[in-house]
Amino acid sequence: MTHRRSPRGLLRRPARRRPRRIRRPGGASSSTRALRARLILLVVAFAVGLLSLGARCAHLQIFKARSLMDRALSQQERTVTLDPYRGPILDRNGRELALSLAVDSVYADPSAIDDPAGVAERLSPVVGIKSSKLRKRLLNQERQFVWIKRKITPEQREKIETLDIKGIAFVRESRRYYPKGTLASHVLGACGVDNQGLAGLEFAFDRAIRGTPGRMQFLRDGRGGKVLDRERTEPIPGIGLVLTIDSNIQHIAERELAAAMKSTSAKGGAVVVLRPQTGEVLAMASRPTFDPNKFGAASAKARRNRAVSDFYEPGSAFKTITAAAALDTGRVHPNETIWCENGSIVVARHRFREDSRPFGNLTFTEVLARSSNVGAIKVAQRLEPVEFYDAIRRFGFGEETGIELPGETCGMLRQPEGWSGLSQASLAIGQEVAVTTLQLTAAIGAIANDGVLVPPRLVRATIGPTGRRLPSKSMETAKPQRAITVAAARSLRQMMASITARKATGRRAAVPGYSVGGKTGTAQKFDEKTKTYSRTRHVAWFVGFTPVDNPAIAIVVMVDEPKGPRFHGGDVAAPVFSNIARPVLQYLNVAPDRDATLIFDRSATAALQAQRKTRRAARPSPSASLRMREASLASGAGPAGPGLLRAGAANPGMMPDVTGLSMRWATETLASRGLSCRSNDQRGQVKKQKPAAGTSIGPGDPCSIIY
Repeated sequence: MTHRRSPRGLLRRPARRRPRRIRRPGGASSSTRALRARLILLVVAFAVGLLSLGARCAHLQIFKARSLMDRALSQQERTVTLDPYRGPILDRNGRELALSLAVDSVYADPSAIDDPAGVAERLSPVVGIKSSKLRKRLLNQERQFVWIKRKITPEQREKIETLDIKGIAFVRESRRYYPKGTLASHVLGACGVDNQGLAGLEFAFDRAIRGTPGRMQFLRDGRGGKVLDRERTEPIPGIGLVLTIDSNIQHIAERELAAAMKSTSAKGGAVVVLRPQTGEVLAMASRPTFDPNKFGAASAKARRNRAVSDFYEPGSAFKTITAAAALDTGRVHPNETIWCENGSIVVARHRFREDSRPFGNLTFTEVLARSSNVGAIKVAQRLEPVEFYDAIRRFGFGEETGIELPGETCGMLRQPEGWSGLSQASLAIGQEVAVTTLQLTAAIGAIANDGVLVPPRLVRATIGPTGRRLPSKSMETAKPQRAITVAAARSLRQMMASITARKATGRRAAVPGYSVGGKTGTAQKFDEKTKTYSRTRHVAWFVGFTPVDNPAIAIVVMVDEPKGPRFHGGDVAAPVFSNIARPVLQYLNVAPDRDATLIFDRSATAALQAQRKTRRAARPSPSASLRMREASLASGAGPAGPGLLRAGAANPGMMPDVTGLSMRWATETLASRGLSCRSNDQRGQVKKQKPAAGTSIGPGDPCSIIY
């Protein structure tokens, strides 16, 4: 098929047309909205970011500001706590029983130590700590302070300084020191490494004695070095305590108790010496004992204060309370004859027997002197149960005495509702009741104090850092209470004086030149296994006071489980009473009230001489410790006066001072010095002497004393 040509030539192809864009209604506004949406989304995202950032800032600056500030300060600042000095503890005469000393402690900065293992090996033999433990401490590079050893000796510091180790430094701390070692250790207690009270008065008065710590703040650079001091608050020393304890009397009590423990191989023991009129505890001894300077090395048994924490059945020593209750109610009188049933009596189908030999008729005084069980039971049966119980409670049994020591127990005393048919008879002879040594001393002190029970106290006064002395609150708040009438107390004292007679159970408690009232006791210990009283385990007691008419001291001696054939209170505890009372009476210048040859105790004389030297040597000092000591000395808290020991302690070549002494005592004092004496009478007290005290005089030279 042929194509035709166009007359004008070849036909042209039609031109391609562009597609026509269809214009929709509102197109321009659609693109504007999209742009606006993107802009809004960007603004919202930015706003959310700002709000999040603001919330985070608020969280950090408001809620976590304190913790972050503490972290910053811990990195920039260093705070060192300055330990205060604990207040000293003084005896009644101003002698220091506990004080604080400045010592060195060694520490390390682990971040500054390049060779921890090598440093540990070098320090180990000096400080006495295993090198493995030291190495473990020094490897903690994140810390800038670790203790190596606290409260080292000056010799240890010198050795460490010679090692010249980078990163090892020292800081001054205080250490509690007990200059008299074991003396009164159970009363004083002890302190830990951080100067916290752990036992005794150190624990009971810890908040007051410890004082207020100080602070020292300074800025540190990036390497931990000190660059600027910011603040320093000085520590405030704690208050001091002045005790009622007399260190001389305490030494005598501990010495005699230790001797009794050694001779009897006893398990334990306790002694309390009390001034009945004031309730002041002059001595409190307990055995076994410990050294408070080495508190950690002591066993729990040695740390226990048996005078306040342990209670025992008092045995026949409790017959004094039975007698007091009967005399107070008028159910018996001292010379009344009592039929003692030839040695045994049946109560509620149980037979009570005498501890020694049987008795027939005895006066009530003889019942007490010979410690008759039957006589005591028959007298107690005259009392109503409630009446007997109330009398026992008035003497303070069944409750704490309130002494300022931790760990005091109240003993054991059941109410009448819980008594059996045997209870009243058992109580009469010291069974079914348990007492502490301190409770029994307070009760005997009430008899010695005309029937008035004064709560025992140990703290006499407190002394502030400035040296100002204030009476102890415990002494001010102590409320004496009447246990029995004056007449009953005086009658009972005369009855108890017969116990130290030749044929009585307490004859070994006699003190030459002094009248003694007392009572022995031998209690069988209860065996928990057999539920019966043991025949081999006993507690030996002696309770007493002297002189009888005007008692100056009351003493209770307890010896727990003495071994050997002699275990009774009259054989074990009574001699301890005599050996304590004799030098203490001389030391306190108590005039004798009996005609007998005096036995001078040189230990008491030496103690008084040492005390006088201490007083003469006391001088003012700026230290708080010395100011406290001087304040105590200025209070006049010493013994009752010079008296006999004043004469015995004088220069042998000089005339002693015997004014105020009895004629017999003055004569014997002068005779003991080799001086002959003329006197115009043998009664009364010395008013004048010739030559005067302190005048040079030799043996055989005449002297006169005037009544």
